[in-house]
Amino acid sequence: MKTDDLIDALAAGLEPVRPARLDPALLAWAGGAAAVAVVLLLGARSDLAQALQAPTPWLKAIYTATLAQAAIWAAMRLGRPGVDPRPALFALLALVGAAVTWGGIETALKPPDQRMAGWLGQTWDVCGLNILLVSAFAGPLVFLSARRLAPTRPTAAGLALGLASGGLAATAYGLLHCGEATAAFVATWYTLGIAAAGLIGAAVGRFALRW
Repeated sequence: MKTDDLIDALAAGLEPVRPARLDPALLAWAGGAAAVAVVLLLGARSDLAQALQAPTPWLKAIYTATLAQAAIWAAMRLGRPGVDPRPALFALLALVGAAVTWGGIETALKPPDQRMAGWLGQTWDVCGLNILLVSAFAGPLVFLSARRLAPTRPTAAGLALGLASGGLAATAYGLLHCGEATAAFVATWYTLGIAAAGLIGAAVGRFALRW
């Protein structure tokens, strides 16, 4: 058989392979695990039904869930060799930048004697820690959802998966437990909690995602 005929025979019937992606079922379970962790460890707020009728919890959830989605996008791009992750990373930075800008404008419009209270709220010292705690329950499932990926930069991929875990945790925390309402509070303390989860994810990914 000639070489060209052999190549044609080997190539016959080949179909393009769908790009690997995070397992959506495991991501859904991760979100559920975060919600259960909030209820069991921190407790649901007593006025939950009434609070969810207001726009504030949902605005917080939009921010944190969108961060989680952008981090998932980044993880998928980092998990495909040769794919540029920068569009997803720019999206993450843009979301944080928009939140910080919104929080800054909101703070500037407040009377000077109310600015610090609006920024710190009542729970600034535990908010990030609570998000980090809840992310510990979502994180293993998020990492398992990436088992089909092949990241060439495991630390960066772990960072993205950690941010996704933090975003899911912050979404559950903001909807079910936290009553803080200002954009400045969310832009600072929620973001720091998610970032901390990302740093832990980077440390884990350095070893767990190597292949």
